[in-house]
Amino acid sequence: MAGVRRMITIEKFFGLAEICIRVLLMPGHSKATIVSMAVVTVVITSLLHEGLGHGVTAWLRGDVVRELTSNHLDSVRRDRLVDAGGTIVNLVAGAICLFASAFAHRVNTRYFLWFLGSVNLLLGAGYFLFSGVLGLGDWADLIRGFPHAAPWRVGMAFLGAAFYFFFVRLIAITLHPFVPRRSDYNIVARLPYLAACAFWCLAGAFDPLGFRLMLLSTIPASFGGMSGLLWADSLIPGAKPEEELVVERSPIWWTVAIVLGCAFLLTVARGIEFHQPQT
Repeated sequence: MAGVRRMITIEKFFGLAEICIRVLLMPGHSKATIVSMAVVTVVITSLLHEGLGHGVTAWLRGDVVRELTSNHLDSVRRDRLVDAGGTIVNLVAGAICLFASAFAHRVNTRYFLWFLGSVNLLLGAGYFLFSGVLGLGDWADLIRGFPHAAPWRVGMAFLGAAFYFFFVRLIAITLHPFVPRRSDYNIVARLPYLAACAFWCLAGAFDPLGFRLMLLSTIPASFGGMSGLLWADSLIPGAKPEEELVVERSPIWWTVAIVLGCAFLLTVARGIEFHQPQT
């Protein structure tokens, strides 16, 4: 009986895998390419926030970086500019990518820049909202010690909410050519949202700080920070788009996602330790 049950379980697994493959290869937008772009987006966004925003800022400020992971940067001393650096880089990078997407000649490049820009803008605005409401995260650390902390948190929450809605509206408008039918939105926005969240949490599972950091940072930042992608379709213009764009199959994107994703999980996600100078 145990052998029969094991065979049934294996058959169910392969049956589910076959269904997933068929869904990914259905005509229309290439789901495999979109998922691949989501993985690459997580890698780039994480490196922008932790590596460039926090890490490079700490180095420029004369701080000593001890460890870099996909979810946190550990340095010797506290610095408010370092705390702010990650969000600022996300917002600047997001604005540049979303602006550049309008001028991209290749459809796949245009979509990738749109998604990369959208994720960075939503995470940037979401960080203000998250820190203001819950009192956690980089901006909560930045205002720690300020007099009258409560008004600062309220202001951050309102500012984050206002920017977040504005960015959701902006990304909905710029996505319009990829959504000639409302059903397409599930593929070009909700699918990469879920893929990005899953990969980010997978990377977070390798973090040396353990499950607590995943609960306090990884899950809120991914599922919450990018959640605007779940409902932005309500803000897409109702008129038919002047041009209809389709994300095409691209084995190059699949390969890049596999190589870059595996390298990211094996290095940054597990933590890169830096040797401290001898004193």
